[in-house]
Amino acid sequence: MSSRFWLRPYIPILLPILFLFSGVTAAATQSEFTILMVVWRGCEHACQGFKDYIRERGIASEIIIRDAQRDLSLLPEFVHEAKKRKVDLVVTWGTSVTRDMVGTFDTVDPANHITEIPVIFMLVADPVGANIIESYDSSGRNNVTGTRNRVPEEVQLKAISAYRPFRKLGLLFNKNELNSVLNAEKIKTLAGQMGFELFSDGLSSKANGKPNIEEIPAAISSMKQANVDFIYIGSSSFLMANRDYVTSEAIRQGLPVATAYEAMASESHALVAVASRYYNVGKLAAFQAEQVLINKVPPIQIPIRSLSRYSYIINMETARLLKIYPPLDVLRYAEVVKGSQDTRP
Repeated sequence: MSSRFWLRPYIPILLPILFLFSGVTAAATQSEFTILMVVWRGCEHACQGFKDYIRERGIASEIIIRDAQRDLSLLPEFVHEAKKRKVDLVVTWGTSVTRDMVGTFDTVDPANHITEIPVIFMLVADPVGANIIESYDSSGRNNVTGTRNRVPEEVQLKAISAYRPFRKLGLLFNKNELNSVLNAEKIKTLAGQMGFELFSDGLSSKANGKPNIEEIPAAISSMKQANVDFIYIGSSSFLMANRDYVTSEAIRQGLPVATAYEAMASESHALVAVASRYYNVGKLAAFQAEQVLINKVPPIQIPIRSLSRYSYIINMETARLLKIYPPLDVLRYAEVVKGSQDTRP
């Protein structure tokens, strides 16, 4: 079966996202809500999307942003602040922040976690696998709901194969991130189901617990020697934060990167991304916030939502450098970008 045939049913969901919220209206309110948003690495696109939606809907709110700066030790302070301020809503960014602030589904400590204030998480790739919630229909937790952002792995791989069929895939992930490990396990399962060879390399940690970035060139070199067709990066805040280093090194060694992160292609040097746009994920989380704050819907009654359409992004500068150009069929629905043109590691 050709890769194009595999992708055809998924083409509608790979088109750029168009947000249409119908049947829900929220008149501007005179009440002012206090929202504490805890982010992992600054107020990026999802954070901005959340803020824009709240402003556009006329929801009078004070949004307090606290940046963990990739330091988990700061999170207890933010939990304490939320409780002391008695905020109306807490918004958490990512798997690590969410787990540390609300606990896991079966391990919650009211002294150290937020258990009474409504919490909306965003950009959690696999909240069920991370044991944050019970199911996507309902979190099973009175004060928690949120969004999941990962495009299903099978959809990603079929989309990648539409660009160029692959027999060997290199998987780069971070052993120190739960979401990255869960994603790696899923890709390993799909390798057997879809019939491709997988060469995986997980980054180890230094003595201080931080991932060892120095291992990346050697990991890519091993994949080069194995003649992989793509390097795949599906989920890792660390690799995303170091995207220029990773993707530049891959180009230096002549390998294309396929990823689930929009910014790795649009702002760096990955060849192709099949992704949920962070800005729109932030808006979706704000839509849930609107239900909690304005419509007074208990979080446990709000399903865990994800975007219904995804973006297929191609970095043509990288395609030119690697001389791996997309098929015309793919260009009909892909978004073409230039990305960053500086490819020095």
